[in-house]
Amino acid sequence: MNTIVGSATLRPIAPAQRSPHASALTGAWFEAAAPGGSLRLYAAGTARHAADAAVVLMRCEALLDALDEWLGAALDWRWIAAPAAVTSTASHARAHWRPDDGGKGKKDHGCRLELPWSLLRAAPAPDEPLVRQLQWADVPVVLAIAQLSIEREEVALLEPGGAVVLPASMQPGWHGTLRAVDEPSSGSSGVPVALASPWSPRRVRLDTHSAARERAVEKRVACEVRLAVPHAVAADRLGGWFEGDLGEVGSRAGLWRCGTEREPAVCLAAGELMPWGDGWALAIRDLYEIRQAGG
Repeated sequence: MNTIVGSATLRPIAPAQRSPHASALTGAWFEAAAPGGSLRLYAAGTARHAADAAVVLMRCEALLDALDEWLGAALDWRWIAAPAAVTSTASHARAHWRPDDGGKGKKDHGCRLELPWSLLRAAPAPDEPLVRQLQWADVPVVLAIAQLSIEREEVALLEPGGAVVLPASMQPGWHGTLRAVDEPSSGSSGVPVALASPWSPRRVRLDTHSAARERAVEKRVACEVRLAVPHAVAADRLGGWFEGDLGEVGSRAGLWRCGTEREPAVCLAAGELMPWGDGWALAIRDLYEIRQAGG
């Protein structure tokens, strides 16, 4: 066996050609700048001109006030043309807001909110009333349980029946990183997950967490081991305040070459986790793009 160790300034922007998905949302769109990136807001209603847009935005006043309080800043919203495409989950989380009408049965003037992952993770936990009113969209996720920097020659030695040892699993306080499936595998993305057992991952608040990454050099390949998560996860689980079990995870795991600005991530090998001393290793069953692992 081979082993490898508030108020709005309404300024319409020139319209762009929209995708079918985005064009199905025919209401008004608004945008606000924040330190962590831009937020977008969609509200149902007709907005033929700035006056219409102002009326639509006023229906979401309760949400705007709650956002200002939550994020600690008075957001300056502006009316924009409908975007050409929906915002990618690689950069933004999405939630639907339904106002609390106190059981009076008022017409639902719900809005859709899009905010950057970086802003979501930097914000404190929202107040309970806002928590109840926000329904977060589910997103496919990646659970990276180990970061590795492997010699190129060692990558060529990968074979079915071999194993890749996970040094991090042998250390106390083993943590992985949970992120949206299309987020980059950079040190700034994702949130910490406690891995006392890889079969019971738990989201934790850990301000000092940073994924352990060896510096990739010319003769090494930056890789990560991902554990299968067969279900989508509500976007607020990827915020910095949520704590709790993530639910069922699969038995399959994969060794992935991390993506770069020029190349996407590539699965090199797949198999299952197995006990290895005081930790775990990936027992390889299948190989993929091994010969081009160096990029």
